[in-house]
Amino acid sequence: MANCEIVIDEQRCQGCGYCVEFCPLNCLEISKEKISQKGYYQPVVIKPEKCNACGACIWMCPHWAIEVHSYFQDTDKDVTGETVTGPPRLALEPPLANCPGCQHPTVGRMAAEVLDELGVGDRAVVFDAIPCNISTAFGMDFGRKLTLDESAPDLATDIRRSSPEAIVLAVQGYWGLADFSFDIGSLIGALIRGEHFTMILCNMPYYAPKYGRPSPLNEPAEGRLEPATIINTPEGQKLITGGQPLHIAELAATFAGTSYSARGAVTSVKDYQLTKDYIKNAVQRQLDGGGFSLVEVITVCGDLTYSDPVDCLKRVRDKMVIEFPLGEFKNT
Repeated sequence: MANCEIVIDEQRCQGCGYCVEFCPLNCLEISKEKISQKGYYQPVVIKPEKCNACGACIWMCPHWAIEVHSYFQDTDKDVTGETVTGPPRLALEPPLANCPGCQHPTVGRMAAEVLDELGVGDRAVVFDAIPCNISTAFGMDFGRKLTLDESAPDLATDIRRSSPEAIVLAVQGYWGLADFSFDIGSLIGALIRGEHFTMILCNMPYYAPKYGRPSPLNEPAEGRLEPATIINTPEGQKLITGGQPLHIAELAATFAGTSYSARGAVTSVKDYQLTKDYIKNAVQRQLDGGGFSLVEVITVCGDLTYSDPVDCLKRVRDKMVIEFPLGEFKNT
């Protein structure tokens, strides 16, 4: 006999509602009384007896605020407790409190799980770009670096060449990826040379530190999709001023030095597992001595678009994947 207990850390929870959205058994609901530090209502457990420890709420929680404990009773009537999962094993501490629904920590979690599963955490050097992504790498038990914006390919090249035994991951957030739209030279150089490191790019198509101005990673206003309403650009992206969307994963796949290129998302448990597999494939290419490997991950920011976090995920599923299709573009 087994039953489960869902434990929510109210200090970590920001009230994004992802756990409620993705629980297949409806064990949780949004409270009307508990409020997070960011002003969002927090989830509460309403049907603990239905929980089967599937892990959906844990994987999708971007703030690592949930643990599920399973209690089993053996034939001697002894009860033992086991934590199914919580933060990744390589985590020293949970990430800093990002905005509700921010998926940068989720991407960091996938990277940490992959490094752990491949047994290379002790050889890994992971670095992020300022500002949001720093909440992930600096809470992990592996080598950590910080870089500025689009300079990540240059730093990754330096580390990989000076320390050939290192496994180098450059986890770039919205700023690093968006800034490639106006200074892509370092990335192109790494692609031409086929540098042996892995880039994980979070495609959140806004210059967040620039008060929400859209980048060319955004959907076009005059194109196939309606533009997102952003703080500093209420009418969305204009092709005449902002240009066409930039498809990094497809671009990387055209270079002979690229061994792997894919694009994933984190809008469902299925997408989480697929994207994690893409990241594992990319890191494995580096371990095998292949060339440049890249995984682009479509992520969301409700703060800049005046949107509920769950609505942001629906926008990715319903609209953004039309412009930025998911899947593998090169696998050699």
